[in-house]
Amino acid sequence: MKLASFLNVFLLFILSFNQNGHAQSVHRPQLYNYNYWVPKYISQYLTQVDQNKEVQHLTSDPNTALSCKPVFKNILKNGVMDIRYALGYFDDSQGNDVVYEGVNYGISPSLDIQIYNALREYLILPCATATQKMCGFVESNDPLTGLVKLSKNIDLFGSPVEVVMTLTHASASESFIKNTNELAAEQNRLALQSEQSFFDQIGIADVLIYNGHSRNGGGPDFRPPILDKTLHVDYNGYYEVKKIGINRVLKQIRQQPNKDSILGLFSCYSHKHFYKSLLKANPKQKLVLSTNTIDYFDSLYASLGLMEGLLRGQCGENLNKIIQQNEKLQKGYKGFQIE
Repeated sequence: MKLASFLNVFLLFILSFNQNGHAQSVHRPQLYNYNYWVPKYISQYLTQVDQNKEVQHLTSDPNTALSCKPVFKNILKNGVMDIRYALGYFDDSQGNDVVYEGVNYGISPSLDIQIYNALREYLILPCATATQKMCGFVESNDPLTGLVKLSKNIDLFGSPVEVVMTLTHASASESFIKNTNELAAEQNRLALQSEQSFFDQIGIADVLIYNGHSRNGGGPDFRPPILDKTLHVDYNGYYEVKKIGINRVLKQIRQQPNKDSILGLFSCYSHKHFYKSLLKANPKQKLVLSTNTIDYFDSLYASLGLMEGLLRGQCGENLNKIIQQNEKLQKGYKGFQIE
């Protein structure tokens, strides 16, 4: 194991304890060992971004500052980059109980709590290099509430800017049965909290990120899935008909059009499902959308690449180059009109 990788793992271990040496009381589901793999893969992806020669060249090019600075004019004026990162209710709905390493997690278990904890813990680690940006944040608020704020100060085009990320998750537990029964009140609280942080900030926040399910065009979605008789997600009878999530997005965009805010929908085929209607609602809307088959790690990488690029003052095709660190991401994600 390389020294840097060992130190990251060691720091994550230390950060799981408070100053008195007691483990923090943060719920940690273990499905698919995401608690191990997520921070490992985050580190690998962001290290790849930082060490990419093309990224190093474009981020050191003084002409970039001239071409991209207008994208950040409101951020520079206010001295704050307001990022809302909302993890949707991310269920693994297979139509049967999910059994992993001998543990039965029941139908449609949730994965977003693990992403939430791994992401927030990684982002407060010290930066390994002077050029890395998605690191060194300070966390506030109690993680158990399902909402934390992560903040840091950066220099953006020679001006001081405070980056404030509001991170939320949507599932009360990994258990669909519990979330729709004994944990229903907590589940509703978390869903409402996530919806307020996402939907209500459309056209207001500088950067708005949804990482979850598209629900075949019915998302974004922060609530337990509606299942059909086969225990699969009811796309035909519910999500494709009602389109509750995207209709709410479009309503907010029409009421609060903002040509400067960036909306990222990191969910399956979001370009196919949402692109035309989003641009019809606001022809100047800045977007990052999935353009091919992706998985949860792809959406995590791309969302981190977007934020890393923005904190480096990038826009347009340069921003795409930062996001698209491998062939799958080159086919899977693209930014539109961020220039």
